[in-house]
Amino acid sequence: MKYALLQTVEAGASLIPVVKHLNQDKIDMFGVLSGATGSVHVDPVYCANSPFKTTLAHGFLTMAYASEMMELNFGMDWATSGEIEVKFIGQAHPGDTVLTQGTVTKAEEREDGLYVECALTVLNQAGGNVMVGTASLIKKK
Repeated sequence: MKYALLQTVEAGASLIPVVKHLNQDKIDMFGVLSGATGSVHVDPVYCANSPFKTTLAHGFLTMAYASEMMELNFGMDWATSGEIEVKFIGQAHPGDTVLTQGTVTKAEEREDGLYVECALTVLNQAGGNVMVGTASLIKKK
């Protein structure tokens, strides 16, 4: 994979975002791959009578998009040293478009490389928060 690596790693820098369009096929496939095939995710008929009226994308699917964004911006440094902590605060549904974005909140030189912390958000097309969190990694010299 080629990376569009973040060129300027300093506090305040915006990460290159990731935009994804959700559909039931993606949600179903993620359910099969992750083993999370609960009705709330993969059964539209069941969900039609739920408070949500439709299926919900897995929280870990939206977190995967945040991880993809970190990989896009930091490449193998993310793969070898990345850590992520998130809170799921909203829902994403089939038909939604989600925007995963981030900002560098800390960049400090350490003995083993540049320690980077980022604030992360995943928003739906209406601007509602789906997920918030932080990620950190060591960018090797």
